[in-house]
Amino acid sequence: MTLSTRNRTFALLSSALLLGSCGNLLGGGERADLFRFGVVEPTSVTGMQGALPTRSVSLLRPRFSQEVEGDRMLTTRGERALYLKGVRWVAPVPDLFTQALMRQYAARAPDVRLTGVRNATGASHALQIDIERFEARYALDGGEKAPPTVIIEGDATLFDLTDRRPVEAKRFLVQEPASANTTSGIVAAFDRAVARSTTELTDWSAQAARKHSTERALDTSKDRMERKQGIN
Repeated sequence: MTLSTRNRTFALLSSALLLGSCGNLLGGGERADLFRFGVVEPTSVTGMQGALPTRSVSLLRPRFSQEVEGDRMLTTRGERALYLKGVRWVAPVPDLFTQALMRQYAARAPDVRLTGVRNATGASHALQIDIERFEARYALDGGEKAPPTVIIEGDATLFDLTDRRPVEAKRFLVQEPASANTTSGIVAAFDRAVARSTTELTDWSAQAARKHSTERALDTSKDRMERKQGIN
């Protein structure tokens, strides 16, 4: 992934490194307060309420860069990185992101059922998400109290499960400024950024699955008609 080639210096929680103005927010410490993201109520799409699923998409486990696969909150400044001290997510980031995407699908694309790999029986497509950056980034030229910007960046690919070939791919980038350089301000920015990215991914992948399913059904019907005409 991109991060593996950027030669960042990743500091452990016990490290003495500090990101300049971040002060008490960064560093070591054993006690941790727990937070979650993806709890913002998704907005339903007009005309889709009450729709029944007519197709399903299997969500493969989202792949995150190694430094954010766990439950710690990553901050960066330039090529340096450090975890926020005393705070953790309530579960690994891939699990929380999956839950957030499931909520968005239920609200915005009720006609498409998003399932986990274990419940993928009958799914027409599979969705793979690779996230390279999931961090609160401080500007190099920012002031001492300047809040960071949460960045979520990665790629998504929709596969046809009949032949395992990619149908469509999408690059996405969301940047959400924190309202304050505080734990609550940063967590809220993560929450908004996740809401925006999962909304974008839901709308794109659901529409791509609908379009491809329709095209495939038309092709199948055309093939049948041609075979029938050939027999006659």
